[in-house]
Amino acid sequence: MNYLAVDTASESLKVLVRLGDRYGYYQCSDFTAASVRLMPEVDRLLREAGAKPSDMDFFACVTGPGSFTGIRIGMATVKALAYVCGKPAVGVTALELLAYTTNGEDPTVAVCDASNGMRYIAVYDGKMRELLSPKALSSDELAEFLSEIDEPYALVADSRTAVGINAVCPSDFRNAFAAAVEAHASETRDADMLQPLYIRKPQAERDLDKKNGKTGD
Repeated sequence: MNYLAVDTASESLKVLVRLGDRYGYYQCSDFTAASVRLMPEVDRLLREAGAKPSDMDFFACVTGPGSFTGIRIGMATVKALAYVCGKPAVGVTALELLAYTTNGEDPTVAVCDASNGMRYIAVYDGKMRELLSPKALSSDELAEFLSEIDEPYALVADSRTAVGINAVCPSDFRNAFAAAVEAHASETRDADMLQPLYIRKPQAERDLDKKNGKTGD
């Protein structure tokens, strides 16, 4: 299996290349570096693997939720590579990626920051099947939701959210990223069919709605 996967939607930039049984990985804690570092790291990892983009069986990206600009950077990159190489693509979610760091604990609650006191949340079982699809909750709603879970569960979150809810905050996503992408390898499709996972409106749209007296996300 050969693939190139990128994550520009989460709080850390990630690039993963698999060529056969070999993996190359890059992670940077500053996701805002995506527009500058993404393509140089893609090029470096491919060169180190002795591969070209056309050697990939498919391309993958994190489709959200997360930074709207970041989501667009990753998806545009993957769609362009897939189009040029005539290869399919696959998407994984940022919450799914967090959940894969728990090594299949059941159930797993994944949480990441959604800005302005909001949180994105999803729940997965031990086989990484969605028990609760990604949605946005306020901090108070999240606290209430967690308090109502009776059975033991794993709680994993990004660094902007983890402290406030006493969650595990993973730092190395290499294995989780590979596992998440490879779990969806049989679901590849034409790259044009990839859709971003936008749960909330962009901040600019929310500001405009507020100015016009509209409410809601």
